[in-house]
Amino acid sequence: MDTIKIRVIMEYEFRRGTSAQTARNINDVYGMNTTNERTTRFWFQRFGHGNVDLKNEPRGRLKTKVDNDELKAIVEADQTQSTADLAAAFQVSVPTILVHLRQIGKTQK
Repeated sequence: MDTIKIRVIMEYEFRRGTSAQTARNINDVYGMNTTNERTTRFWFQRFGHGNVDLKNEPRGRLKTKVDNDELKAIVEADQTQSTADLAAAFQVSVPTILVHLRQIGKTQK
């Protein structure tokens, strides 16, 4: 079932003053694992703070510490560097460097 519809039901139940049994009631009607008590508590708390926007808050990604153009230039200038050397230069983990090397189409030892 659409999550927005479930949240509408949660808001309705919140406004009615019910709480403890809301997740159970929703699961009884719409099927097990439609929601859970933790999710219901989260939304009830949110409604309690006056936030009745039923959509998720946008979650941005953290800015990457690795500029692919800079990485590409470094690799092309000196192909003898190891992934550990590159990771240390960018202050990131080796797996992070490997992801970026794949993105720029380079492989490294």
